[in-house]
Amino acid sequence: MPMDRGTAERQSLRSSHGEQRRASASSPIEIVDQSYWPRALVLRIVIALAYIALVASGVLPMSAGWAIASGGGLLLYSVGLLAVYYRFGLINLYRGYYPYTDALVVTLAVVALARPDYPIWMGYFMVLQSLAVVRSTKYVVAFSGWCMANFWSGMAILAATDRADIDWTWGVIVSIMALFTAANTDIISASTRKLHALVYRASLTDPLTELANRRRFQQVLDDHGSPECGSVAVFMYDIDNFKQVNETTGHVFADGVLVRVARELETCFREADVIARYGGDEIIILAHMNSLAEALAAAERSVTHVTDTVGVTVSVGVSAYPSPALTIDAA
Repeated sequence: MPMDRGTAERQSLRSSHGEQRRASASSPIEIVDQSYWPRALVLRIVIALAYIALVASGVLPMSAGWAIASGGGLLLYSVGLLAVYYRFGLINLYRGYYPYTDALVVTLAVVALARPDYPIWMGYFMVLQSLAVVRSTKYVVAFSGWCMANFWSGMAILAATDRADIDWTWGVIVSIMALFTAANTDIISASTRKLHALVYRASLTDPLTELANRRRFQQVLDDHGSPECGSVAVFMYDIDNFKQVNETTGHVFADGVLVRVARELETCFREADVIARYGGDEIIILAHMNSLAEALAAAERSVTHVTDTVGVTVSVGVSAYPSPALTIDAA
């Protein structure tokens, strides 16, 4: 069934910023250190070069063929990831197939070295620790199973090719350590994820009204500065004589009035519209409106509703886009 313009625009608003009226504690944490992934990818290349150097020096003894296969494969894989990053943009090493490829690379090194007792399999646990920071418990446990299957497969290959005398107890030891590492890192990381979520929510939420704060509103507004986002309107509300309310009734009562106004304004707009405390007694709203006339009618209804329910009067200014340039100051 075809959608009308208003429905399409409302869905566009939901999909573009996924914002409810109040900042969500479960929102994903944005990467703020833009140099993190380049540094992580370069570190992989350094590790690959160190591995090749250890093989060449005899610290990791293996045949030339296996040295080329494992060391060269690790280096090409690491350089390839860096090249893909600079060609296509951000690579999230904790998503997609990258962790599984990492485990395969570690297994290749185990087979190349032909020494299951050599702690090169610690690479599995390094990947597990990284995953536990951002992935769920189920994912981490499942990935630990993938690591165990890889190590057992590596030992089976060594046994089938008679390249090493296999002590199968090493498979049991590595499996137990993998499960323990997964459980331990997940316990620690669960608290870290909760802390990140709380910090993220606090950074985007006004503590008094529990609305989005000015910072979050500016982010959303910046995302809707092109005609492709459809017609939007910005409403700026101000409680009349709020300073007098503060002085005559006290800050606690005045704060209660501000909270009630915020709650009533929420009932006047859609779930997808973004409502934020701009500062002081000012509340700002970004909503999809088909025209300035529709926005003015919505503003008049909301002002009347607040006066009837809270018992205070509010003033409102409205700015529509596209029309003159839509900015915070213009609103």
